[in-house]
Amino acid sequence: MNTRFLIVMLSSFIITTYGQRIDVAKLQILLKKAEDTHSEAVIIYKDNQLVAEKYFGIGNEDRKIEAMSCTKSIVGLAVACLLTDGLIESLDTPITDFYPEWKQGQKQLITIRHLVNMTSGMQNNPNASVEIYSSDDFVQLALTSELSKRPGEAFEYNNKSLNLMAGVIRKITGKRMDDYIGERLFKPLEIIDYSWTLDNAGNPHVMSGCQIKPKDLIKLGMLLLNNGYYNDHQIIAKEHIAEVVVSSSQYKGYGMLWWLDHENIISVVDNEIINDLRKANVSKEFIRKAIKMKGIYTSNEDYAARLRLIFGNDPYEYIGQHLKPGLRLRKRNFSGNVTYRADGYLGNYIIVNPKDKIVAVRMISHQSFKDHKDGFADFGKEILKLTQ
Repeated sequence: MNTRFLIVMLSSFIITTYGQRIDVAKLQILLKKAEDTHSEAVIIYKDNQLVAEKYFGIGNEDRKIEAMSCTKSIVGLAVACLLTDGLIESLDTPITDFYPEWKQGQKQLITIRHLVNMTSGMQNNPNASVEIYSSDDFVQLALTSELSKRPGEAFEYNNKSLNLMAGVIRKITGKRMDDYIGERLFKPLEIIDYSWTLDNAGNPHVMSGCQIKPKDLIKLGMLLLNNGYYNDHQIIAKEHIAEVVVSSSQYKGYGMLWWLDHENIISVVDNEIINDLRKANVSKEFIRKAIKMKGIYTSNEDYAARLRLIFGNDPYEYIGQHLKPGLRLRKRNFSGNVTYRADGYLGNYIIVNPKDKIVAVRMISHQSFKDHKDGFADFGKEILKLTQ
């Protein structure tokens, strides 16, 4: 145990001014799980005070780690900056303002809102390696994509459509997206050491691609918790930071490139789901697996565990390959308090718990990841337990 962690751990006994105290025994359990799952970094703040900053394995405070899809959530905050500065009037600004070639067919209906809450209706292969990584120009790939459904009709996680935001932000600001984010968002947060992956055409990736230190990544969660304030400076207007965590009308569990986790999430796989799959002529093998999923799940962790048992260690890739757009494998009901989550491949997370004023980050790289258990899927749940 390093000295810095020992100091902040002892100080956690007095962090009670604005809420419940951190349970140090539960904190120790969480950090042991972090170590066992080959985490490289875990950082936790409560009431804007550092509770724990712990590095494992090859992780250290100066090592940048690929944020994976947490990059999306960074871009979500950048869009809130555009709103704050009046560079766009609203999220309902049409993409045709920047790409007039879309002024035909249903593409003319697509807005910034559709891109950032994953409801564009654009055709997408869930496996990014199939289309996206083989493309030289991610923005052009998105521009030429066909529609699989009407814009705004349904929520579908879509890396390809989101990459278009690199082009949109450049059109709006006159700057490459990563340069704009560096100047407008990162600089006031005192984030100076980061890098960003570009495609062969020079477009920064939006779906992932930001390499950042864990102690800087957590500042983005702090900004969200504190309604756009950082070090007594208003970086994003309160009303626009609030837009980041408003549920989309198509899916209650997603806002503006941030996941919204309700305290109670019940997943149901029933005969209605199975019948819909049959009507859509989904493969018999997939339906046999889906039948084995029938039941009621009282947490995402229980549902994910069952998925891995039935569909294998990479269930979402398998499901994405076999499940047609618009179909679903479960019905979900949401209730209770909401926490905010940036979620990246391998188990990179920012967790924001506004009720208890806790912000936490967990990061891991390909070098440390061994198997699916290293995804630390219940990290958010463990954070919630710290004050229970």
